[in-house]
Amino acid sequence: MGERSGNQRQLSASSRSKFIKKDKEGVASVIGTIMALLVFLTFLTLFTNTYIPIWMKENEKNHMDEVLNQFGDIKGKIDSLVVNAQVTGQSTINMYQPFTLGSDGVPVFASATAGYLFLKPTGSIDSGVRESFYYSIESGNSTPFNENGGGCVEFYGPNRYYVQQWYAYENGALLIYQQDGMAMRAAPSLNFILNGDGTVNVQFDQVDLIGKNSSVSGLGSAGATIDLIYHDPQTYDLCRSNGDDNGDLTMVFTTRYNTTWMSFIRETAMEAGLNETEGDFNLTEEVKIVEYRSVYEITLTISNVDQFTHNRGYVIIELEY
Repeated sequence: MGERSGNQRQLSASSRSKFIKKDKEGVASVIGTIMALLVFLTFLTLFTNTYIPIWMKENEKNHMDEVLNQFGDIKGKIDSLVVNAQVTGQSTINMYQPFTLGSDGVPVFASATAGYLFLKPTGSIDSGVRESFYYSIESGNSTPFNENGGGCVEFYGPNRYYVQQWYAYENGALLIYQQDGMAMRAAPSLNFILNGDGTVNVQFDQVDLIGKNSSVSGLGSAGATIDLIYHDPQTYDLCRSNGDDNGDLTMVFTTRYNTTWMSFIRETAMEAGLNETEGDFNLTEEVKIVEYRSVYEITLTISNVDQFTHNRGYVIIELEY
């Protein structure tokens, strides 16, 4: 009996040893799995926190560069339509301009960034141009001119990694806005010539956008049909309200891109030899609507104007998605 009890105790000790060994192996296996998971999670965190933002920032930057080129295309196409109408006397060609609304995402890790495209035609509250002056058809008589026009096609990129930007084709100019400033990438056709007798000739190619105030948004492609329906080139002999020669020309620009318009107009006038302090021209701005991106009225008054060459194109634009 004693020998049998001893064997049982030995077997029990042996069994416990095997169980302990198996437990140690199980613990080691669990620890190994946990360590592998920790390493994987570390690399995944590094990937999502470092590489994904860099990747997405590059995607959004490339997308904004692409949209900027597309806005350059729409300006070029409208300018081509106007030149064709000037040369041929007919406005029979229409064009189409595609726009890429959204940037690419990173599959699984980051969604794509949508974009917004707006058409703000003549008469919109935040984009336009108005000219006011008197002109003479016969000596001693004056006829008033006071008309509105202009308009804007604008894109907003609500980027999450790259800087948020707005692009606009407005009154013949290509404009960029972001939180730290704005710039004019392509200038409109606005020219001043100082004559030898001190009078000024002014030339302005105005583009009136006709259509429905509309917008499209999303990730895919959109487009704009462009149709120049009429081109009206006119040259006015300016006078004062009493019929005397050489009157004042007033141009009022309604815009959200006030700083760049002010800089362009002032620099263009000064390069032509006009002096603001001596009263050759006066340039002011006034806030009309206070918002995150406020709406301004920029008023330019040019004194002693002899002739105003006003080339006006009427362009129908329709957004498609």
